[in-house]
Amino acid sequence: MNDASIVAASLADIPVVQRLAHVIWHRHYPAIIPGAQIDYMLERGYSDAALAHFLDAPGAGLALATVDKQPVGFAAWCEGDGARTTKLDKLYVLHDWHRQGLGRRLIAHVERQARANGSDTLVLNVNKRNLSSIEAYRHCGFSLREAVVVDIGHGFVMDDYVMAKRLD
Repeated sequence: MNDASIVAASLADIPVVQRLAHVIWHRHYPAIIPGAQIDYMLERGYSDAALAHFLDAPGAGLALATVDKQPVGFAAWCEGDGARTTKLDKLYVLHDWHRQGLGRRLIAHVERQARANGSDTLVLNVNKRNLSSIEAYRHCGFSLREAVVVDIGHGFVMDDYVMAKRLD
């Protein structure tokens, strides 16, 4: 791969993350969730305030994956619900950059940040129908913890698996 790196994001990068999310979600999710839910979740989870939270909250962060200084993916994390737990809240890479190791590098970055923050477990939610992502997470050491259905409002639910990975 060319010059790939993982860099900390700043407030100035929020529009970049929003653009990446829009492209990635509209490419990946139409076969998994309805278009109206995609738009609702993007509006809710990628607002300026929602993304700024990852830059301000203790134990949280936002990172960009870049190739030749061009942003191609991102990850966001925060303190999890359990003690010594970090939640990988967002992990997305442009489709053309899948299978290049960028997702794995983003996860490794989050793992380092989580360990530095005192966490020994990394958790994430993934849609039950998102089979390619579930498989990728398994390859990175995550295992199924539980199935959940979460009402997110406006008649939408997230029908997810919670996956977890011990950070040794």
